[in-house]
Amino acid sequence: MKKLVKISAATVILCSTLFSTTVGPTTQAEASSTYKNCTAFNKKYPYGVRKSTSTKNRVKKRSGGTVYERSYAKVSASIYKKATRFNSDLDRDKDGIACER
Repeated sequence: MKKLVKISAATVILCSTLFSTTVGPTTQAEASSTYKNCTAFNKKYPYGVRKSTSTKNRVKKRSGGTVYERSYAKVSASIYKKATRFNSDLDRDKDGIACER
């Protein structure tokens, strides 16, 4: 029984070292793409970042209607994905544009 416990403990240790995963940003490039809020994000990208060129800004009017407007945000799917992966609040209205102005 003791031998089985030692083997299973050794297996767990070996697997954890071989298949280790880290929590949080692993590289400096990934760490620089995480933003706490839109104020910090807009310092680097003043108009925000959108997924594609066809993405339009969804604006809700006071009358209750929704209008889609042209956006001046930078187009980069990779920046958008990295930023919203760690902080989904950067795109609260879920229109594909992070921190639009």
